[in-house]
Amino acid sequence: MRKLLATLLAGLTLVAILGVTPATANAIGFEDSLDDCGYPKLFDAAIMRPIGLFGLVAGATGLTLFTLTLIGPAMVNRDYPQVAKLAVVPAAKFTFGRRLGECTGY
Repeated sequence: MRKLLATLLAGLTLVAILGVTPATANAIGFEDSLDDCGYPKLFDAAIMRPIGLFGLVAGATGLTLFTLTLIGPAMVNRDYPQVAKLAVVPAAKFTFGRRLGECTGY
């Protein structure tokens, strides 16, 4: 009787362990997460677009103030278009250059 009980408990333990173990474990890499990129439209309109607009205004204002007060005319003649492009254009494309709910349109 003991042998039957021990065999039954060992079998139940094996079934329980196999039942708890997942059959497949699919890992999602960083590159896979970029394929299905999208925001809910309400979240995009209420949160992400105002953040992009704030970044656009802050980048343009901060760049102008920084250039006029600290660096002066030397940068305005030489490097200002490149720096302005780096500070303002990505925020403008994120805010205005994509459809509502889309996050890869820039």
